[in-house]
Amino acid sequence: MSASRRMRVLRPAFWATAIVVAFTALLSRVLRRPVAAWLDTPIEQGGWALLVASALVATAGLGGASLWHAVVLPRLVRVRRVDLLIAALGIAMLALALAIVAAASIDAGVARAMLLLALPLWGAGIASACLAMAIVIHLRRGRAPAALGSVLILGAGLRGREVGPLLRRRVERGAEVWRRSLAARPDARIVVSGGQGTDEVRTEASAMAEHLIRHLRVPAAAIDLEEASTTTRENLELSRPLVTARGRAPLAVVTSEYHAFRTAALLARVGVDGVVIGAWTRRSYLPGAVVREALAVAAEHRWWSAGLALALWMVAAWVLLGQP
Repeated sequence: MSASRRMRVLRPAFWATAIVVAFTALLSRVLRRPVAAWLDTPIEQGGWALLVASALVATAGLGGASLWHAVVLPRLVRVRRVDLLIAALGIAMLALALAIVAAASIDAGVARAMLLLALPLWGAGIASACLAMAIVIHLRRGRAPAALGSVLILGAGLRGREVGPLLRRRVERGAEVWRRSLAARPDARIVVSGGQGTDEVRTEASAMAEHLIRHLRVPAAAIDLEEASTTTRENLELSRPLVTARGRAPLAVVTSEYHAFRTAALLARVGVDGVVIGAWTRRSYLPGAVVREALAVAAEHRWWSAGLALALWMVAAWVLLGQP
C-alpha cells in the first residue's frame, strides 16, 4: 500500500479515534465524583471513572446497536447466523450492565471486579464507536471524479433471482454515477462483481447486470461481469484486471454506505487507486450493519484482536490482584 493511499484510509480513522477518545475522557471527568461514591473508591483514582465511561460508551454504542438489530430481525429479508450473533451480543451486554448495577448495590467490590473482567468487551465497544465515526467521516469526504473510466458495483444478497433491496440501491447508485460520467467519458464502463452464494440460485453479478439492463436502461455492451468472488476482498482482487486495464481509470467503487470505509481500506490494500462511494441504506438497518462491519474487521485482524483482548485481561488481573 502506497503512503498516499495509506494516509487516505487512516485519516478518517485517526479523526474518529480522536473524537471518541476525547468524548470518553470528558465523560470520565463528569462521572468522577458519582463513580467514586458508587464504587466506593477514592475520588483521586480517576481510572475507575474512565473505566465506567468506557463501559457506558461501549454499552450505549455496541450494545445499543446490537440490541436494536435484535428488534429489527423480523424485518430483514434474510436472517443469517451473524444476525443472530449480533442480537445475542446486544442482549448479553444489556444483561451484563444490569448485573453490574445490581451488584454495586450489594457489594461495590463485586461490581468493580465485573467491570474489570469485561474490559475486553468495553475495548471492543470503543473500537466499534471509532469505526462508526470513521464511516461517517469517510462518507462526508468521498466524492467521485466527474469523468470516470470505470464504476465497480459490489454484490450483496439476492432475493430469489432478483436483487434484494440493499443490492438494488447499490446498483441504482452505480448507474447514477456512471451516467454522470458519460458526457466526459462516453467509453465509461460498469463492472458488476459478485459470485453465487450457497443459498443463492444465481450469481449476484448476473442479477445485477440484468437489473441494469432491464430496469435502468444501461446497454449490455457497457457492462462487464465478475462472477467468482464471495467476499469483499475477492470482489476487488478479481475485478482488478477489469478496472485497471488501459483507459479504465479513474475508478469509483459503489457499495452500501456502512461498507464504504472498510472497502476503501481493502481497495488500498490490494493496490488499486480509486474512490469508494456509499449507496443509501435504510436507517433501521444501519446499527446492525455497523456491528457486522466491526465483526468483519475483528475477523480480518483476528490475531491482533486476540492479543489486545489478552492484554486487557492481564491489566484487569493486575488491578484486581492489587486491590485491598
